[in-house]
This record gives sequence, structure tokens and C-alpha cells, in this order.
Amino acid sequence: MYIFAALSIMAYLICTVSLLPLLLQVQNSDAIASNKKPNRNRFIFSSAVAWVLHAVFIQQLFANGSEPYNFTLLNILNLMTLLVVLLVTMALSHLNTLWFLLPIVYAFAILGIVAATFIPGHIIAYFHDNTALLLHISLALIAYALCFIALLYVLQLGWLDKKLKSKKIVFSPMIPSLMSVERQFFKILCAGEVFLTLALISGAVSLHNFFAAEQIQKAIFSFLAWLVFGLLLIGHRKLHWRGKRVLIYTISGMILLTIAYFGSRTLPVL
Repeated sequence: MYIFAALSIMAYLICTVSLLPLLLQVQNSDAIASNKKPNRNRFIFSSAVAWVLHAVFIQQLFANGSEPYNFTLLNILNLMTLLVVLLVTMALSHLNTLWFLLPIVYAFAILGIVAATFIPGHIIAYFHDNTALLLHISLALIAYALCFIALLYVLQLGWLDKKLKSKKIVFSPMIPSLMSVERQFFKILCAGEVFLTLALISGAVSLHNFFAAEQIQKAIFSFLAWLVFGLLLIGHRKLHWRGKRVLIYTISGMILLTIAYFGSRTLPVL
């Protein structure tokens, strides 16, 4: 397990280190004149290698317990970061708005691996042949991963907006347009909201303890996050919300969703 943890961290670091020089040169006129762009296929391949090593590490984490499904808090965290890396890597072949987000995504993946390797985890819950519960967990993981990617997008959106208003930005092939980032943000947030809706419905219908005392906090905070994201999407579509309001709503929704997932020692099943 430790070997794959080390290899995964090394692979993510190689991806980050090879990308950072290009990102740091986007404000340099000489670099812009040379029209430097990252090699898309190279980064997709290197990120895929890191993802596979990370997946093997997680498989070993889950197999380390005495039960078939060893869902500890750290295991769940690693599964989420792995899913985020997968989604970003898949989107990289079609989108040019993700290059600035890659170092952040890789950093979270590295932190998850380090935490799972060196911090002792406590068993949170085990699952046996409960298909409904596993479906609910899968929907919840996808929803959180999509909303987290949307958060990265809105931070990038805020950075671009601030640079444009201060007139300190230099246009470069490495810097996506504000409108393209905004469009992708709302598409990803909408997808996250759909999966969050399905997760809430599956939990309410299939889980007998969804509204039990030990889970009610998760249900309430998940619903509040769903409500915040829904208001943001409606506000953008009907009232053309943009700027700081979008940033505040997105961060607020992610805080609520994170509390729902990790706000207690019980399983984050929404």
C-alpha cells in the first residue's frame, strides 16, 4: 500500500511541476509571443497514470478492513478526490478552461493520499448487500465531486473577473475567456444539482434511517445545499446573476454540503 501511495504522490507531483512553469508564464509577454500551450495529450496521459496508481492505492485501502466494504472517512475522502481527478482528466480533452485548476486538483489528491497513509482511520460503517445504499452513496459521491469542480471553476471565474477589472491581465492561449469559464461553471453546477437531487431522493426513499436522529443533520444540511445551488441556477437563468453573488452562493452551498458529508463521525450518506 505504501509503495502505491508513494508512486501516486510522485505521479501527481510530476504532473504539477511540469505544468506550473507554463501557468506562471501567462503574464509574461515573451511567453505569450511564443504562443506556448501545454501538451494536452501528454497531460492527459500523465494524469491518467497518476489516477490509475491512486485507484490501486484506494483499492488496497478498502481491502485493508475485515469487511467487504471498508468505508472510513479517509477512504471516502480519497474516493472523492479520485473521482474529481477522473472527471477533470476526461473533460481536459474537450475544454480549455481547466489548466489553472489542475494544480489545485492534484494538490487535494496528494493531501488525501498522505492523510490516508499516515493518519489512522476509524471504521465508520460497513455495507454488505444493500444495493439501495450503495446506489445512494454513488450518487452522493458524484454530486459532491461535480459541485467541488464547480467551486474550482467559480474561483477561477472570480480571479479572471478581478484581473479584467484591474486591467492587469495579459491575454494568452493559457487563459480562457470569462464567458467560456462561466458557461462551463453553470453546466457543471447544473449536473451536480441533478445528482444531488437524485441522491436526496434515493436516500429518502430507500434508507430507513435517513431521517433518524443520527442522520438528520446530514439530511438538513444536504437539503440546504441543494436549495442554495437551486436558487443560484434559477437566479442566473431568470435574473442573470453574475459576479460576487455567484461566488458567495457557490461557496455557501459547498460549505453546507461539506458539513453534510463530514460534519459528524457517521457515514456521509447525505
